[in-house]
Formats: sequence, structure tokens, C-alpha cells
Amino acid sequence: MNSKRNQFIQQTARTALITSVALALLLPGGLAAADSSYTSVMVPLSTAAAGQAANSAAPDPAKAKITQEQAIAKLRELFPVLKEATVSNVRLGTDSYPPSGNQMVWNVQWQYQLGSSGYGFSSLVDAMTGDLVNTYISYPMLRENAFYPPEFSREEALEKARSFIAAAAPSLAAKDLVLDDNDQTYMGRDALFGMFEYRFPFRILRNGLASAADMLNISVDGNGNIVQFSKPATDGVYPSAKPAVSPESASKQFAGNFKVGLYYIPLYKDGAAVRWILGWRPESESLSLLDAQTGKSIDNEGKAITAAVTYEAVPERKNAFQPASAAGLTAAAAAKLVQQVAAIPAERKLSGQNSGMNSQNDKQKLWRLSWEASRTAANMAMPERTYAEVDSSTGEIIQFQLDQYGGQELKEQPAPAGGTKLTQAQSKERAIELINRLYPKASGSLKLAEHGGKWSILEDGKGYRYQFVRYYQGIPVSDSNIVMTMDVYGRLLSYMNTGSTGYEALKDKPVPAVSGAEALQSYLGRYDLKLQYSSIGGYNIDNKYVEPAVKLVYAPTPADSQDTYKVLDAQTKEWVTTYESPLQSRSGAEAVDLKGHAAEQALTELLNYGVLSVDADKKVNPDQEITAGDWFTLIARSSTPYYAGYSNGSEPKAVAGVSPDSPYYEAVSYAAEREWISREAALQPESKLSREQLAVLLASFLKYDKISAFLGNDSVITGFSDNAAIQDKGAVALAVKLGLLQGENGKFNPQQIVTKAQAANVIMKLVELQGRTDQVIGQ
Repeated sequence: MNSKRNQFIQQTARTALITSVALALLLPGGLAAADSSYTSVMVPLSTAAAGQAANSAAPDPAKAKITQEQAIAKLRELFPVLKEATVSNVRLGTDSYPPSGNQMVWNVQWQYQLGSSGYGFSSLVDAMTGDLVNTYISYPMLRENAFYPPEFSREEALEKARSFIAAAAPSLAAKDLVLDDNDQTYMGRDALFGMFEYRFPFRILRNGLASAADMLNISVDGNGNIVQFSKPATDGVYPSAKPAVSPESASKQFAGNFKVGLYYIPLYKDGAAVRWILGWRPESESLSLLDAQTGKSIDNEGKAITAAVTYEAVPERKNAFQPASAAGLTAAAAAKLVQQVAAIPAERKLSGQNSGMNSQNDKQKLWRLSWEASRTAANMAMPERTYAEVDSSTGEIIQFQLDQYGGQELKEQPAPAGGTKLTQAQSKERAIELINRLYPKASGSLKLAEHGGKWSILEDGKGYRYQFVRYYQGIPVSDSNIVMTMDVYGRLLSYMNTGSTGYEALKDKPVPAVSGAEALQSYLGRYDLKLQYSSIGGYNIDNKYVEPAVKLVYAPTPADSQDTYKVLDAQTKEWVTTYESPLQSRSGAEAVDLKGHAAEQALTELLNYGVLSVDADKKVNPDQEITAGDWFTLIARSSTPYYAGYSNGSEPKAVAGVSPDSPYYEAVSYAAEREWISREAALQPESKLSREQLAVLLASFLKYDKISAFLGNDSVITGFSDNAAIQDKGAVALAVKLGLLQGENGKFNPQQIVTKAQAANVIMKLVELQGRTDQVIGQ
């Protein structure tokens, strides 16, 4: 999830799409975390990037104020463990892509040998200021276990962090660092299993304004060791913090231009769209940044928005999309379909072909194809590669990128035989022809978004871009659009078809119970305008690198950070959360049925870590019996909060007898991937979980199932009066010996069904067992 942060207003870096703000509404946003006592700044880490032309120049070591020897000495002083490490290489410059504008950074490569295992990593030190820029220390190097419960409290760890920052980055004054207490996902360990870390994000004040993206991040483990540190390499160039447009004038303009729209909106949980609603949300242009010097709204390319977006019907054309007639396409046939609509450079040959599932539609199987030129020393890291995704059943092209690694300078392709350059009007007609050919029933499902002016002309003048928005039952579908770019001859450069599926299940057209006027008034009261810095650029849009520029802006910001992920349901009139992650479900204080329960402490911890959640009545129901599938879900969440909603792109197949349609499938798949269970097992996840079955699963989870076979006649088992009823005596003996399960009144009660409270106690005992076994637990 970290790569999606801080994009609530800036939206996605890949495309400047009007409808993409809806997606940003669903994702965690650093912007919304700004404390009311200060304003926030949105500046990416590479704020001083001077563009790719400048990046190509090699840095001059003679200009460095800090020598490489001084940089190495400082690193060893900051991290005593590095005294036992060796330096394998030092050079001036970074490895980021696109390259950072500041290459005056010492890049120190380390080697660390621990027994027969070797570890390699790098550290960055600013060659001008001597500030530590970035490093990460792995746990094997520390030779210490930092498991739950931590030895250091959060307050003690924060004190260690502040002291370290003062030594590591002396150019930053303590008064210019503001801890972002609102960013709860970063304030502690995400999972119960694994190393315990406190993660502290600090906003850096610039001219008295705090930053939402120009952040300093530091992690302290449970033993008080600094394990990770990162800060911007340079301060960047920040304009004056004095706006030419007054806050009153900006607020008036914001309110006057604010609009809401009716959309089909997906509600996400654990990264997947679980259901759709008809809802009101702000139109994206309403949430655009307002330049505090010019008073104009700007897009994420830094350009003034000069016209409101309008939507035009897509005319039907004769050359419409025709699904493949064969039962399934071969990779070669799919490649041929791509080559019919796109001019792939002759030197690029089909080099990769593999099948998998669409990450946005787990029912759609794709061919993933790549065409690559011969590799040279110059292009080894970023080869010249074309990429496409094609539906293997229908032949529909889902994605195409002439240049997979955007930002590289494309070689201008020869003009097609008899080809002439298109005017803007002709390019629009070509886009309509292409969308009819590429998208099924385009004229009935899509509308062309007209941005006005020269928006459709690529900045370098070498092509055009067009955006199509998906509609269903006459209503736009949030986060669902297609953007294509073409060269001046009308040849496809890129084609991106994005959006979740599932809205088709809404067969009956819903009738809104909330009017647009009512929705507008409800939304206006939920936003503030905050003066802040924002960095525009430093990323690629439509294969064009956008030069970074820091601007002083007014940013629409939810008055309550909890509203960042909420939209107004047009039917129920309720505010609903569009994006719910396990970490947002931490609700221990809200549970009403835990006070005084014997397992209150264990259940509360599971709630705090998002392993459990309360129901609509704010109850946990601690004595509710659980199924085997419930157990896998609990143990998976304890290990990785985001285990669900992720896919390696392979076609889902039954695992351990559990089909992909089962609600427990992802948890069981995760367990099989971690080898907690065998993929060949025959599980019944819907069946109630007995104590003996839990003991068997624990032996497998701990990878002690072979050892447990030797404990069948252990005195622990023979001491139970009901031992004859225990089938897997070794697994039970192991669980009892490790203190995970225990008997009662001389009995083990193997067939007794496990409750939530009992499962919570077992999980917390496993958590506290970490570091005391020969096997790694929960990983």
C-alpha cells in the first residue's frame, strides 16, 4: 500500500485523468493526515529533480563537500553494526528511475558476512550536507530478535528516533520536524508475527509549511535499534510561502466551482472490490489544486485547467470489435492482433509470453506479451520493450505500451507508406475508429471525455491522447476509463483499460434518494482549503517526463481525516467507506462485549491489529464457535494484514480441496504458500474446528508435525483421562508442551469446538513464542 499514499489530490502519476480522483478517494492519502495545527505540503522525495537532461550529466566528486571517507565514517558511527561490514563499492550518484535531480549523493555498497550467509545493501549520504539520506539494516545483522512484546515503549522508541535524526541529519532543525500522529498505519507494527517495529513519519517544515509527501521516515525496532531511515536527498526549491490569492478568495472560488456527480462506486476491502453502490462523489476538477499565486486550478501536469470536462457519445463505426472465434487464442494469435493495430519497431521481437489472470478481474485470463530489442550494455537495466495484455478468450486488448518503461526517449519511427500527419480533428476521428475496433460495443458503453483546448495534443507535439469513460445504465462508473495515445500518423502508442468489474450485477437501475443539491451541501461542509506546497512532476505521463516544479497551492482537504475514504450513498443517505484495509479496522476500544472476559487482553490485541473486527453492534462475540476457515483467516491476518486481494497473476485453482469460490480460499492459499498446510490436503473450511484439529494445524503451522509423531506416548497425553478419544496424540502433546493448549479437570476434550476467544489466546501465545523456537513462526 505505501506506493499509493499521498495521491489523494495529485492522483495517479501515470495519467492525468479526470476520473482518476475517484480512485484516489479510495486510497490512503497523506494529504488527509495533516494536523489542524499546521498546513501540509505535498512534495515527492526527488523535489530538486532538474529533468532527465540534467540527470544524464555525471556528478563531479571534486564539488563534494563531504568526502567518501567521511561518509563511510559517519555511517559506521551511526550504525555500530557496520563496523563489522566491508565496503564493496562507493560512487557518487543514485540508482533511482527516473534519476533524481540531485546526484551529489555518496552511494555506499556494503557487504556483511554472517557465518555462511552474506548480505548486501546500500546507504546514501548527501555529499554536500553530510546528511544520511537512506539506509536499511537487516535483522540478521543485528543478531537480535525484536518480537512482540517490545522491550521499548512507543515513547521510548520515539525519543531514540529524535536523537538519531539529530545526529544523522544535522541540517534539519528539530523545530522543522512535525510527527504525523494522524498516520496510524505507520505508527507501529502492521502484523503480530515478525519483527516488531515502530515507524515514525515526520513532515518537514518548509518556510513554516509542513509537507505531506516531503517526509522523513524512521523505524525503531522493539529493542530500540534504528533499522530504517529515509529523507529527501535535497531541500528542493520552494517559492515564497506568501500567497497572492487570499484564503477568503480561494475558499469562495472553491465553493463556487465545487460540483458532485452521481456514479456507480466500488467499495474495496483488502484491495478487492466487494460491492458497488450508487453514490455521490466530488467531480475531480472540484478537487484540483488551486495555484496560490495565479488563482487557477491546475492538473497533475501543473497546467491550468481552462475548461470543464464534457462527455460526448461515441459514434458507432463499421469496423467494430469482433471477439475471437476460436475457443482460445494462442500467444502467437494474440500477438498478431496487437500488431494489427500498433506499429511495433521492427527491431523488437516477440520475446515473452505468459498467461495469467487480470489483477482487476479475476475471471479474465490474459496473455502477457513483450517485444524486446537486442540488449546492449546501455539498455541492460531498462531495455527497449513493448508490452501488451490480451484477453485469451476474446482477443480484446486490455493494455498496450509501445514503450514499457515510460520516459525513455523513443526513436522516431519512419512514416507509414502513404501516411500523412493528422490534424487534431482527424486524430479525434481516428481515436473513435480505434476505440470501436478495440472495445466491445464501445458506442453503447463509453463516452469521450472532452477536456477542451489542446489537452489532447501531447506536449512534445508528436501525437495525441484521448480518454473514454465507461458508463452503465446511463451513469458513469467510477475509476473505470480508457486512455489511448497515438502518434501523429494515428498509430497506437499506448492503450490503458482500467477499472474494477462487478457493477454489472446491479441489474435494476437504482433510484437516488438524495438529490444533487443535497449532496453538494453535504460535501461542502466536509472540506477545508489548506495552504501548502505541492510538487508537480517527477514522473512520466503518456511516455513523457514531467519536469518537477514546486508550487504554493490551496488544496481541498477533508476536515476530518476519517472522511478521506467516504462517499455519500445516494440510496441509503449514509456515508460509506470506499476503501477498507485491515489496518483501518483496528477497533479494540469500540468493542462492547469484551470487558471482563477471560480473553479480553488477547481479543483486544487482535482487534488492535485488525485481525478481528467488530460487527454492526460493535460486538466481537468472543464465545462464538469458529470454523477451520476462520482459523486460517485469523492466522493469515496475524502474519500479513494484506494477505487478501493480492495475486501473482496465475489462474486460481483449488488448493487443499478449497475452490476459488470459497470465502476462505485466499486464506487457505496463503497458508499453503507458507507451507503451513499441504496443497494436497483435503480441508473442509466450513466445518467447525475442534481442539484436536487445532492441535494438528498448530503442529503443521510450526513445522513440527514430524517431531510430533514421536510424542504419541508422552506422559502429557497419558495423563489425560480422555486420551483414548484423541486420534493424533503427538500433535496434542506438542501443543500442550508448548503451552498453546491445555487440559481442564484432567481432560483434553479433543472434540470440543474452538471459540474466537480461545483462538485469540492461542494466537497471542504463538506471538509470544517467537524467537524461542528453532523455526521462524508465522512467516
